[in-house]
Amino acid sequence: MRDDPSDQELVSTAQKLVGGLLATVVVFVILRSWFSWWGFDAIANCGTVLAIALLTPQVRWSRQIFVVLALALAAYAWIADPGEAAAVLGHALERASFILAFFCALATLRHTAEISEAITRAAVFLAQQPPGRRYSALALGGQTFALVLNYGSISLLGSMARSSAAREPDAEVRAIRTRRMLQAVHRGFAASLMWSPLSFAIVISTSVVPGASWGAILVPSLGSAALLTGIGWALDKAYKSKLAPGRVPVRDRSHDDHARVLLPVLWLLLLIAVPVMVLHVTTGQSASLSVLSVVPVVAGLWLLIGVPVGARTRHLGGHVGAFVFRELPAFRGEIVLLSMAGFLGSGAGALLAPMVAASGLDLSAVPVWVLLLLPVWLIPLGGQVGMNPILFVSLFGPLLPAPEVLGISPTPMVLALTAGWALAGVTSPFTASVMLIARLGDVTPADVSLRWNGLFSVICAVVLSVWVLLWV
Repeated sequence: MRDDPSDQELVSTAQKLVGGLLATVVVFVILRSWFSWWGFDAIANCGTVLAIALLTPQVRWSRQIFVVLALALAAYAWIADPGEAAAVLGHALERASFILAFFCALATLRHTAEISEAITRAAVFLAQQPPGRRYSALALGGQTFALVLNYGSISLLGSMARSSAAREPDAEVRAIRTRRMLQAVHRGFAASLMWSPLSFAIVISTSVVPGASWGAILVPSLGSAALLTGIGWALDKAYKSKLAPGRVPVRDRSHDDHARVLLPVLWLLLLIAVPVMVLHVTTGQSASLSVLSVVPVVAGLWLLIGVPVGARTRHLGGHVGAFVFRELPAFRGEIVLLSMAGFLGSGAGALLAPMVAASGLDLSAVPVWVLLLLPVWLIPLGGQVGMNPILFVSLFGPLLPAPEVLGISPTPMVLALTAGWALAGVTSPFTASVMLIARLGDVTPADVSLRWNGLFSVICAVVLSVWVLLWV
């Protein structure tokens, strides 16, 4: 039976309304980051509330719980301290609108990259590397693609890896190859969380640690990513020996290419990195807000490459309409989860901080090394019970004493938060990255979290703990 046309029109209208609200939030969050007029902030926050209200009935109950908790937090704030409630909830809503806008801005780049044949060909090239350099190619390539595609890098590289492994006729070899390739993609994505200015781990961690900035922690963060990548590579080499004697894997040469196919990805990264660095250095604007301003512009320019001059307006308009009114509303689950996790963490952290102070608990009296190691171990443990890293870091960060109070720089504190976040990304069965890898590998999220990444995560936690303390 055909659907009622009026219902189809109603859905289409709802999508347009939600898409328009989300686009409005992006525009006004960008405007408020450059101009201090209260109206920009009010429009961005009101648009966020309306968008979440429209999206909540459309998402799973596990996402709706976050909205219920946010409403409960708002009610508690007004009951507990009406005088401070407006300031606390306003700041929390500002965090939620920024996270929403940041996610939507990154999605413009994902939309552009996923329809690019050059980007797809680069992904195929990485998946076709010989066994000796396949892990390093996919792990390092996964970090690069994560800059452009975010979670889409797992879908794209993971799908290419699975297709490559499927051509192996030996079932045992095929299973081992699939697992190793997906692990490389997954761990490469996790490593990118510790240094990429486009990752929520960096954005949120630098915002909750006073005095922290992406430029200041870039070099040590790259060191964190190198340690995680190196440990994964070493374990992959050890796992390789499990192949039964006499079984020789077949290399898929159906898409052999030269390394120059990676150039479009590098050009796209330069188009993002150079303007972001220029804005960050010349204006003093944070890296995250610079990214928010630059990425949609770069995505639009990338769409126009190769399009005849006379057709560019129509081509760009068609993509903008499809993205805003069809693609953005489809991310409803991610938008509700991420924005509400930010709201809850920011609001609850602000409410808990004075309560902790009033209780007489002085965290500054706790040994510095203990405070720094807590996030490395607690964030992954929280992920085991479904605690989103955005919620954990937004909640835990404000409770930590300021770095100057502890007599340290912001660097080790940010390194600790991002290390725990990255480990949660490979061990929590509730994260999108683990669920994507589980689906591609035809296993359960628990298998990916514990059987595939259990030993890896423990080793990384120990090594990264030492790395964090070296920067004290």
